[in-house]
Order: sequence, then C-alpha cells, then structure tokens
Amino acid sequence: MKNIKPLILFALFGILTFAQTVSGQTTARDNRFSNQLAVSPYAQAVPNDSYTFIGISHPSMDTASSAIGVAVEVIGMTTTSNNAAGRAQIFTVDAGETHRVFVVNQSHATINTSNASFTDSRTHIIPTVDSAQFGSIRVTTVASDANTSVDATQSAADGGATFKTFENLAQLSMWGIIYVESSGSGFAMEFVGDMQDSKLAGSIGQTLSGSRGVTGSTQITRPGAGIN
Repeated sequence: MKNIKPLILFALFGILTFAQTVSGQTTARDNRFSNQLAVSPYAQAVPNDSYTFIGISHPSMDTASSAIGVAVEVIGMTTTSNNAAGRAQIFTVDAGETHRVFVVNQSHATINTSNASFTDSRTHIIPTVDSAQFGSIRVTTVASDANTSVDATQSAADGGATFKTFENLAQLSMWGIIYVESSGSGFAMEFVGDMQDSKLAGSIGQTLSGSRGVTGSTQITRPGAGIN
C-alpha cells in the first residue's frame, strides 16, 4: 500500500505535465496558485452598447521566459460555445509582444472573424451570445511549474550573461477597458496578479531532478510572492 501512493502521484504528475502545453491545451486549468493566477473583477459585453478589451504584454524582462503561455477565461458570462473551451482563449506571448483579447457579442458588426483586422495570431476573440453579459476575467499560466526558474543565456554579442527566468504571471503586464461604443469612452479594468502588483521578492533554493530538462540546484520564487 505504501508503494501504490507514490506510483499514483507520479502518474498524475505525468498527466498534468503533458496537459500543460499550449499547442494541445484547449481549456483553462483549475488553478489556485498565486503565481499562476490573475483576475479582473468585472467584464461585460452588451450588444449595440459595449465590449471588453484586454491587452497582455511581455516586456521581456531579464527574469522572464522568452515565451509565456496563458489562458484567458471569462467567468459568469454565456459564450457562443458555452463550454470550457468556448469560454477561454489560450495562446503564447513571446518576448516583446502584445496580444489583444476581445470579449464581444457574437454578431458585432466590426469585431468578428470575418474582419481581417481581427484574424492575426496576436488577436483573440471570445464571442458571447447576443444578450447583455456581465462577469469577470480569469487568467492562468499554461506552464505547470511556472514558479520554477530555468537558465537563459544571452548571445555573446549581448554580453553572454546567464539569468534565472520564470513563466509566471508576474512577468506579464495586463491592461484592459470596458469600452462603451456610443460615447467612445469607458472605464479601466484592474488586474490582480500580473507584474503590476506581483514581484519575485527574493528566492529560495530547490534541488530538481529532470524538471523541464534541468537537473541540479536552481531557484524558485519565494512562497507568497504575488497575490494570496
């Protein structure tokens, strides 16, 4: 019986690790870790009135992985495909990029997949049904070990320095607006858990064995960094 539990835990870890790739993941994870979770308390999409716009930027800090996978999910709103996959957009933000996310009613005259301005790889639409929808936004990382650092080395031309890099949401900047079309105005969204109010705040050592291809001593974010 003592040997069965470790085997079960090992199997579950393998399944979870396999599921966290951006290319294969279609739904947001049920994540409660503070370094992998950001929330915005309000969003809306009202036909002929308003929609929600979100920008997610990768400022390419020394502590940031060059590519960070995220899942943006609407909570409490009815989407066109009203299931877990239909309520989320999952994508990778590369260093220096900004991605746009629109939460908008499905029959919007301009913001739709028939408009070439909204079909590029950095633009993502979450369509809602054509009735007034109000809810919130939840953002999670795709990496299952976003709190663990991985070494990244600059090119020789840039100095060749080695940095500890992370894939957590403290590396990304998120901003947004509830935009009211009739008045051409709106109000800003607040995100709790991104780089605006999260920080590494020191680190502690951890011995790894093959995690993400890294073996030996590395660093992890100090427990409690970010939101709690």
